Amino acid sequence: MKITFLVYNIYGMGGTVRTVANIANFFASKDYLVEIISIRRTSENPLFILDPKIKLTPLIDARRGMLFRANTPGYKKFLINLLLKIPSILIDKNEDLYKMFNLFIDLKLRSVIKRINKGVLITTIPSFNILSVKYSNKAVIKIGQEHKFFEAHPEGLQKKIKKYYGKLDGLTCLTSSDKANYEDVLKEGQVKIYKIENATHIPEETAKLDKKVIIAAGRFSYEKGYDLLILAFSEVIKKHPDWKLKIFGTGGEEESLRNLIFEQKAYNNIYLMPKTDKIIKEMINSSVYALSSRSESFGMVLIEAMSVGVPCVSFACTGPREVILDHVDGLLVEEGNIEDFTNSLLTLIESESLRKEMGTKAKENVERYTFNIVGGKWEELIQEQVKQKQKS
Repeated sequence: MKITFLVYNIYGMGGTVRTVANIANFFASKDYLVEIISIRRTSENPLFILDPKIKLTPLIDARRGMLFRANTPGYKKFLINLLLKIPSILIDKNEDLYKMFNLFIDLKLRSVIKRINKGVLITTIPSFNILSVKYSNKAVIKIGQEHKFFEAHPEGLQKKIKKYYGKLDGLTCLTSSDKANYEDVLKEGQVKIYKIENATHIPEETAKLDKKVIIAAGRFSYEKGYDLLILAFSEVIKKHPDWKLKIFGTGGEEESLRNLIFEQKAYNNIYLMPKTDKIIKEMINSSVYALSSRSESFGMVLIEAMSVGVPCVSFACTGPREVILDHVDGLLVEEGNIEDFTNSLLTLIESESLRKEMGTKAKENVERYTFNIVGGKWEELIQEQVKQKQKS
């Protein structure tokens, strides 16, 4: 059985990339044939380690000077450069990464999807889910992934989801509430909807929780709420000026976040750090993980922090509510309540015994997100869909 993943950039970083790498490695370990089709290639090797049996197929080599071969004819370069300047017509304009697509990628994307004629195709954003329905072979088992609840998508994309998702063979969601949400939206019986969480490995190492460091990680974007975190931690350091906050990532909000740090005169305590593929190591050297997202479908970083025994403080948006057991292995805060977020950070800062108690529970409770559990759900999905396809 061959399983093909379609992703934007397997060479980058982020929750979706980590998740695809983890699932692909799991399938490869079970002797499935695995291929990852990546729209872009931005480095020599992926940041996350992949099983050498996995085939990587980038559509565009976006590394400097790598788009054209040395012997590419001039007319072909001219045509490609022209297509690169024309906006995409296949990708929905509401997709977060829409500006990164163009007509040249459209042509390659449509062609590669049409070439898939067997096995399972797993797609990772709404536009890819829709394109798999439109262009892949009927014999292909089409599994779409959803990382947002339905109402989080703009109205135009919602209409497309209603029109096309019913033609998928399966749709995976990260939480029970998301699953119920899509079951309400999509007509009953059109598509089988599964709840399959992100999975992680449990490292042997456990954080000692004795460092005066709080960390966060992710895109520097509005939805991640780092402005709220900076305001909350600026209050923390008035009582505990020896504590530090490190925020790892990259993105368009970086300059405004730096300005906010300077406005709060917190530049000696709050650091915007480069993105890293060694976030687990950073977590081990911290005492609290802070998730300040305005919306979060799941929170891969939460289960990674918990896997090394780090308690988390998080706004109680959809995903974290299902991951964190409030006052057991972490603390949940009313969404957007900066004062309560500050107080929750202070609670863990001021009690090392409570940090360690919650950290121990976190490492125990995160076992439900290991591949023994989550990997089994993926295998059950595949086996069920194969049987269904054989009947039809």
